[in-house]
Amino acid sequence: MRIFIHLILLFGFTSNTWAGDLPFVGHWKINYEETDKVAIKYEDGSGIQGRTLGKVNVSILGLPLPKRIRQSPMSSLSPKDPDVLRCTTMDIHQANNKLKFEYDAKIYETLVQGNYRGRNSSWSKKKIEQKYKTTERTVKKTWTLRPDGRLLVSVKVNPRKEKTRTFNRVFERYDPTLEEPPPSP
Repeated sequence: MRIFIHLILLFGFTSNTWAGDLPFVGHWKINYEETDKVAIKYEDGSGIQGRTLGKVNVSILGLPLPKRIRQSPMSSLSPKDPDVLRCTTMDIHQANNKLKFEYDAKIYETLVQGNYRGRNSSWSKKKIEQKYKTTERTVKKTWTLRPDGRLLVSVKVNPRKEKTRTFNRVFERYDPTLEEPPPSP
């Protein structure tokens, strides 16, 4: 009988340590009030500026001709914001060396620990972090738990030749079987 109890305790202890679920795992919904409190306010004209097409230097028959500008390998379209900034609900699941995010029950993102496809991801019980660089910008996403139990997501976007911007979102836990997710803004 004593051996049986020891085996149960041993098996229970080792299965809990092997599981090692992060405190981030679960269902989260955005908290608009808290997000407004941590939002960084930017002044108009202080940051992202439109790309210029060149200055006029010559006109022929009254039609201005722009200066020749070197074509950039960058796209003329601006890159879209990370999905975590545009969602109202987020589900986080852990599987081996991967974290799976589901935004608004329709958009999926997988973080693989280490450097995978140009994205460097790492996590611990205190924070999740992902960094990546494109030809147009550098992005750093960080998920941390606040002392009040809410999830703070910070996304730092550093476009080439423009000011760095930081965007913050606050999420709180919810049970999708008991509550309706918040409406989209």
